Amino acid sequence: MHNLFLELKGQERASKILTEIYKSRRIPNALLFSGIEGIGKHYSAIQFLKLLNLNSTSEILNKKIENLSEPYIKLIFPLPRGKNETNNDPPTTKLPTAIISEIQEQIKLKANNPYHKIHIEKANNIKINSIREINKIVSLNFDEIKYRGIIISEAHKMSIEAQNAFLKNLEEPPKGIIYILITSEPDKLLTTIKSRCWHINFDPLQPDIIANILNQYFSLEQKDFKYALPFSQGSVTKALFLLENDINLYLEKTITILRYSLGKKYNTAYEEFAEIIESKSIVAFQILVDLIITWFNDSLKQKYKIKELKFYDNIETLEKFNIKFNKVNINKIIDKLVVLRNSIRNNVSLNLLAMNVIFEIASIGIDDK
Repeated sequence: MHNLFLELKGQERASKILTEIYKSRRIPNALLFSGIEGIGKHYSAIQFLKLLNLNSTSEILNKKIENLSEPYIKLIFPLPRGKNETNNDPPTTKLPTAIISEIQEQIKLKANNPYHKIHIEKANNIKINSIREINKIVSLNFDEIKYRGIIISEAHKMSIEAQNAFLKNLEEPPKGIIYILITSEPDKLLTTIKSRCWHINFDPLQPDIIANILNQYFSLEQKDFKYALPFSQGSVTKALFLLENDINLYLEKTITILRYSLGKKYNTAYEEFAEIIESKSIVAFQILVDLIITWFNDSLKQKYKIKELKFYDNIETLEKFNIKFNKVNINKIIDKLVVLRNSIRNNVSLNLLAMNVIFEIASIGIDDK
């Protein structure tokens, strides 16, 4: 593993693969970095581009890569659509000045902190305009740097139209350009795109590594985030969400939703769910369902006397559940909850999904007697 990856903790396997690619001198035109959000995929992309240019760039050029400076590097990510915008307009031309300033600020934050999640209101898709702009970068004859990078963040948010446009870039890859697609949902990409990329899957991070990242990049102290780490599922992004949105509230909601659902109090359970998802929407729904799944996993651990429970403050509740529902197939429930959680990808109504989660929990003791 090269020294440039030493600060990238928790991704030794991916770092080793990238180092071997560099040493082989058989550099692919496109790479696909997959894995959950907040684990260092973007940071790895930046470090890999620095590594590829190790012998041809000065420290100044390395800084340009780190700072996401065009035309050395082009970062593409979801953007909102402007008023009367057409697919032939440049991606930001029809956007208000305030939104353009926000975009610039988000890029600056990302350059300073590779674990920062870019957030721009109403930016739901990567527009075909953004993909077409790649051609402007590619067409520049730029000898100052050996390899320039096109990083597509949240690549799964490319529409089919945008993906087909991008496919043309992959079919005729220019010399000195490396495409790096970053995604948490590679299954949403066209098979023809994935087949042209060197696919590297990144691992969830251990709690101690997340703790170090929160301290180093977000200036958070151990006392501030220790309760969020057990529920972060290996993601800095998820840990931050829990910290910013009162993890204790989410844990309380998880227990009350479970209690009311198991008691067949559907309306009350839904009100508990709705109070959270109406304000925080999709992410809040996913977090709540993840916590419910974690609770059921803990029930299995408690049943078989496995230590390291996440809901360690609710050990008595877990014990009572296992006594009352001893014959329930918990794995089956978990599998169904995972399907419901992932259904959000298909733009299914959050309210409908919340009710389905409640009904699934309520089915315990009925369908599985």
